[in-house]
Amino acid sequence: MMLKRVLLFLSLAFLLASCGSGGKTYRVGMDPSWYPIKLQGKEANVYAFANELLVAIGQEEGVHFERVNMAWDNLIFGLKEGRYEGMLSSMTPRVFLERTYTFSDPFLDTGPVLVVASGQKISSLGQMKGKEVAVDSLASEAVLLEKFPGVIVQYYTSIPEGFNDVIAGQYDGVLVNYLQATSYIRDLYFGKVKIATPPLDDAGLRLLTLNGDNTELVDIFNSGLEKLRHKGKLEKLLKKWDLD
Repeated sequence: MMLKRVLLFLSLAFLLASCGSGGKTYRVGMDPSWYPIKLQGKEANVYAFANELLVAIGQEEGVHFERVNMAWDNLIFGLKEGRYEGMLSSMTPRVFLERTYTFSDPFLDTGPVLVVASGQKISSLGQMKGKEVAVDSLASEAVLLEKFPGVIVQYYTSIPEGFNDVIAGQYDGVLVNYLQATSYIRDLYFGKVKIATPPLDDAGLRLLTLNGDNTELVDIFNSGLEKLRHKGKLEKLLKKWDLD
């Protein structure tokens, strides 16, 4: 129900925003569920944030973005069929993907962060050498083993379990998806644990275009995103939708 209300509200907002806008129009495909990333019930928040972000970038760059909602399993197909010039996606730049797509800078980080007890003075995973850090997957373990040797890897089966074990001193820290971490810390674990590091990989939401097609769209998006970041407007949007 919440997502449906947000969809209706933003459809009206986009219509109103387009009435007075000039410049070129770019169609952008978007999957409101953001599958397959885990958003801890914040799908509607991220959707609303992305819509407002497109409006704000359009205003900064003198263009208009027309949103095209698509199911996750048809999102790439729609781009390749030319239904839209770009799409918002959680795909991460990799060599094999960059042969097909041009990626923008991330507009929302979603990678793992290190969560420690509130009283700990930790700002880097490099400070955890010889300490126990719990993860929930082999992918997170790979981050530790490849970039931070000496960290003792353990496993947790749920985020509350991991946080409780950190509070109890059983683990020195846990790796948790950024958006999931902020959600729990803002609510159940406020003042008990904290996020100690920035996201530890380049996972995030980006705008993509097909290589050779509409590459100026990525430049426009990056330019507008940087302007919003510099003016503090990006941070305000993140706070507005509880994504900071």
